[in-house]
Amino acid sequence: MYNKTAFYARISKADQRNSSISNSIKNQTGILYNAVSVLNSANNNIPIRNDSIQVFVDDGYSGRSARRPAFRKMLAKAVLGGIDTILVKDFSRFSREHILMSEFLEQVFPERGIRFISVADCYDSAKNHTSLSTSFKSLFNEYYSKDISHKVKSVLSAKKEAGSYCMANVPFGYNRASCKDGSININIGEAEIVHKIFSLAADGFNCREIADILNTGGFFAGRKYSEWNSSYIWSVINNPFYTGIHVWHKYESGVRLPKEYWKTGTGKHSAIVSMELYNKARQGTCKSSPKGRRHIFHGITKCKTCHKALCAGRRQKEFLCCNHCQSGELKKIQTDTLFEICLDKINSEFLKQSCHFKDKNILTGILADSRQCSLNDKELLLHNFIHKIEIGNSHDIDIFWKFYL
Repeated sequence: MYNKTAFYARISKADQRNSSISNSIKNQTGILYNAVSVLNSANNNIPIRNDSIQVFVDDGYSGRSARRPAFRKMLAKAVLGGIDTILVKDFSRFSREHILMSEFLEQVFPERGIRFISVADCYDSAKNHTSLSTSFKSLFNEYYSKDISHKVKSVLSAKKEAGSYCMANVPFGYNRASCKDGSININIGEAEIVHKIFSLAADGFNCREIADILNTGGFFAGRKYSEWNSSYIWSVINNPFYTGIHVWHKYESGVRLPKEYWKTGTGKHSAIVSMELYNKARQGTCKSSPKGRRHIFHGITKCKTCHKALCAGRRQKEFLCCNHCQSGELKKIQTDTLFEICLDKINSEFLKQSCHFKDKNILTGILADSRQCSLNDKELLLHNFIHKIEIGNSHDIDIFWKFYL
């Protein structure tokens, strides 16, 4: 009896622009429920109970990436024994990566006794094994995705070379034009605020002082923010877009490229500030100060109240603090205490499954006595298991795991 069943449905950003109902989440889950009815009526020896079905949905996530929240949650439950059968509409919904698909079908699922069903591909691991046709289907899904991605990138690159703005959101100070040629227009009210920011920076005010001036004066902070802050001001002052220059190709395959690989050109949009004012403003705000070593939780800790990143205290480096919830630093927790909490939870939930982790060779020796391991080993341990930690007051902690199998 299969008592813990999971439906997985996914739709990518490209599919969202397609009006075809066959690619919708609702239609996918409908197909899966129908498939369960057919399976139960055809073979009563391996029935699936409808009241045991859990539905996992990733809306707006590419199948070429494994960084999908519902996908990871489903796999984590499967690893911990909470799921014994998984149904998808077709292989491409589960993943468009051939190697990942093959690894799950041939190793992960058989080792754990998890039944996997792909309805459109007529595949059921309880009845048939992976074949050459199965491998070709997953390989085709990957190359189809890469081909579409290459074509889309080529078209966008050509538009950017011509000076068109192809991003989803326009910078503060601009509005997207009504025509569909990728052009944008200056928003007069917002442009005045942008010019004021550059003028204040050129006069020697730092980012925090400029933010305080704008917030005190009640200046509009844009559609995405309720108020100005120093990081927001810094992003405005260091954006060459306001001088009429368009910069793109900052990332490739999700990795930020060095500045020498960035592409620049003259955009079709009008400049808000002159290049002279832009350079003068940046001279006062781009002064770097020497920084010490970042704390071991850097990049994975967030404030539970404002969801901003936590940083090491200025006076007490051993504390994680939030600089956004109130004036001054708000102490949250000591790094050593947080590591103890994380280690206990890792031990209780994950180390008993360590034989199934891909990274077990990397972690060998670290897990034996993790409380006494080196700083680099602690960082390795945390970043292999933990995706994000949200920290509130009085040790109120939520941990979001990286579910490596």
